[in-house]
Amino acid sequence: MRKTSVLMVLGLILAVSAWIHAQTVNFSGTWKMDKIDPPTDLRNGRPPASGGGAGGGGDADNEYGASIRDLFTQAPDSLIVAQTAKEITVQFRSQKVSYTLDDKVMVVPPGDVNAVKSHAHWEGPRLHLHFKKGMNWGRDILSMEGGKLVVLRDVESGGASTTFKITYSKQ
Repeated sequence: MRKTSVLMVLGLILAVSAWIHAQTVNFSGTWKMDKIDPPTDLRNGRPPASGGGAGGGGDADNEYGASIRDLFTQAPDSLIVAQTAKEITVQFRSQKVSYTLDDKVMVVPPGDVNAVKSHAHWEGPRLHLHFKKGMNWGRDILSMEGGKLVVLRDVESGGASTTFKITYSKQ
């Protein structure tokens, strides 16, 4: 019985240590794309057939369509990240999305059917950012590798779904 208790305490200490380490990763900064995997023919910083096609709202010639095109760009050429102990904000071109780091859903603007809905949660040292606007959704998994920001980006917009691994260097 005593051996089991010691193992349980040791396991708890390791779990808390991993959780504390995850919370110390800070992704803040201005980031510029270095590499994208799988490789694509980037034109003007984005792959062909970027998100927001027919049905996703990104084809609309208005503010809503522009925000869909910015937020759901399959491979943003740059990011601006601001992070505190309780919140992170990520900017893709003109679109900013804020997340609380406790997995609570944020809706901006509140009550708007076309609002951006977002939530975030940690899995070890990786931060999962989930976002949705209209019929479009995405997930970015942020991690640090050798001082570089690595983003595994899954987006579905206008019926098209893509996944890219994008590596960014701090500017």
